[in-house]
Amino acid sequence: MTMDLKQHIGLRVKAARLKRGLTQEQLAERIEKTAESVSNIERGHVLTTLDTLHRIAVELAEPLAAFFEDLERERPVARNRLELEYRLRGMGEDLTNEELRLAVALVEAIRAQRPK
Repeated sequence: MTMDLKQHIGLRVKAARLKRGLTQEQLAERIEKTAESVSNIERGHVLTTLDTLHRIAVELAEPLAAFFEDLERERPVARNRLELEYRLRGMGEDLTNEELRLAVALVEAIRAQRPK
């Protein structure tokens, strides 16, 4: 399936929120919205305003542009797979160089076990 703009931004918001260790309720309180609003944004049910997206970016310490990255290069992929990929990418940003080397080695070992 192809990801639309609402879903793309929603997944990016969710990944950034999880990276910061916040609940939807905590983020909602910080941006003066309801938890239901945050949930609807993250699930791609609504396209939030630019003002709200900017407030989210500030609270999550993300550049506004991060929510639009790779939008043009989206490939057909299931939403849950893309969510996992974004989460994995976000986790890597917080690792030390040594931890990141170990994580890459683990992923490479997993890939090497796949049938050829």
